[in-house]
Amino acid sequence: MPSQLITAKQVLTAVRRKHHKDAVVREVVVDDPFHQAILNRWRLTGPSARFWDGKIDPAEVAPSIPEGWNPSDSVPQRRIDALIVTSRQLTAVEIKVTRSDFKRDSDEKRRAWRLYSHRFVYAVPRGLISPLEVPHGCGLWEFDVDQFDGRSPKRHGITTTKKAVVNPRPAPIPDQVFISLAHRVSKYETREERVSANG
Repeated sequence: MPSQLITAKQVLTAVRRKHHKDAVVREVVVDDPFHQAILNRWRLTGPSARFWDGKIDPAEVAPSIPEGWNPSDSVPQRRIDALIVTSRQLTAVEIKVTRSDFKRDSDEKRRAWRLYSHRFVYAVPRGLISPLEVPHGCGLWEFDVDQFDGRSPKRHGITTTKKAVVNPRPAPIPDQVFISLAHRVSKYETREERVSANG
C-alpha cells in the first residue's frame, strides 16, 4: 500500500511530466454511444415508440436493453481524467488514488473511452492496486512520489507496470469533443487577453 496519501493532482502532474512533449488535456468529456444506442432501443420499444419510429437510425440502436436498465439511472456522458494526444495515438488516462474509487469503476464507465482511444490506462499511486486487478486490455501506470523531481522531466516517478492492449483502429473522436476543447482554448485565450489589457 502507498506509504502516504497521494492526490489525483500529483499523479496528473507526474503524467504531464512523463509526457512533457505531448498534449495532456485534463477532464475530457464524451457522449457515450453505448448509452445512446440503448436509449434508442428503449425509445423504440417504450410508450412513445410511435413518435420515435422512423426518426432513429437503425444502425444506432442496441440489439437489446440490459436487464434493469433505466434511462434516468444511466449516464449519457463519460469523463476521462486525462487525454494524451500525440501525432500517432490517443491515450485515455483514468486516475485513481483510493482502492474504493478503483473498485467502483466498471466496464460501463470505461467503454466509451476504450472505443475512442488507442490505449486506456489507470494511473495510480505505487502499490495501490495489483496488475492482476486491472481489467483486461487496460494498462497500469504507478506513481512513486519518492522518484518524482519537479525539476527534472526524466524523474517523473511513473512506471509502466502493465502495458495496455493497443486498439489499432479507434472510432473517430466525435465533433463535440473538438468543439468543447476549442471552447476551453477560447476561454483561456480570452482570460489571457483581459489580463494583458489590464496589465
